[in-house]
Amino acid sequence: MTFPKLPVALAAAVLMTVPGATVHGESRAARAAPARLLFWSGFEDGVSVGAPRDCYSSGCWQDLVGTDSASGFSWPPKIAGGTGAFQMLADTASTPSTITDYIVNDIQTVTGRTGAPTRALHTLIKQNGCTGTAPQGKCGAQGPYQVRPAREPGDLYVSFWRKLQPDLLEKLVNSWHVVFEWKSAGDYRVISSIVTYGGKPYWEIRADNNANGGLAREEYWRVNNRAVRVPVGEWFKFEAFWHRSEASDGRVWMAVDGHKLADKLGPNIGVNSAPINRIFLTQLYSGASYPLEQWTDDVQIWSGFPSARPGEPWYDGVYAPH
Repeated sequence: MTFPKLPVALAAAVLMTVPGATVHGESRAARAAPARLLFWSGFEDGVSVGAPRDCYSSGCWQDLVGTDSASGFSWPPKIAGGTGAFQMLADTASTPSTITDYIVNDIQTVTGRTGAPTRALHTLIKQNGCTGTAPQGKCGAQGPYQVRPAREPGDLYVSFWRKLQPDLLEKLVNSWHVVFEWKSAGDYRVISSIVTYGGKPYWEIRADNNANGGLAREEYWRVNNRAVRVPVGEWFKFEAFWHRSEASDGRVWMAVDGHKLADKLGPNIGVNSAPINRIFLTQLYSGASYPLEQWTDDVQIWSGFPSARPGEPWYDGVYAPH
């Protein structure tokens, strides 16, 4: 079966509402976003991080809330009728007052990719409840913002700008560091990581059935890309696109800084035909030692490859050929 594309008029009426802001001399105010642009935020004024909530045996949940003053989109993204939240997974029983001993999410003003100040989402994992500051091994500490579709979302393109801490490679010894992933409701996962097996870092993109469904582990394909540079301590743009299908027209495509990492064609639906129910938009999950931190800016979600031209408010700097 091929999942159909869903109606994407969710953002058709969204307006750009930054008084006085200009792009190439043209006002950004009252400019309608394309209908295929489902979500866009640079964590500008109006966006804030809520208090930790709904704590449980392994951590807590936390929200991003508010309307981005530059884009007009509000958190959480409501992709395919769903919602979203941070999963603050510390691998220990937590309360709203103790979870910050392990994981902190906040919005910081930092030097952005253009050299100008920008508001960016900062995620810090100080330690985990299993090994402290040592590498987590088989523990499961992580701090993703999960976009959670209520049904199969159809074709999606996701992009964001990311900055990793400058000393990451000193902490990441013969191990892995996840940048992005998505999972179905139990039978399919696609994951993109930086790995350092053998010393020099490279990109690993993999599809398997490790989606918390209790299935015997099976890997479907893997792409190791050693040609595209791994940027550490500097901003880079990550792009991902997928079209789900049980046939040969299925596609998983990823790129960094305008350079293709992988373009895998073929079936990408699991044995149970389960829909995607988790998109790990700002995943911080690693085999490195702690503390670990990262910054994320300018998140976009489209219903297909974007149509953005210089001068448009949603134009995002660099796009890989597709």
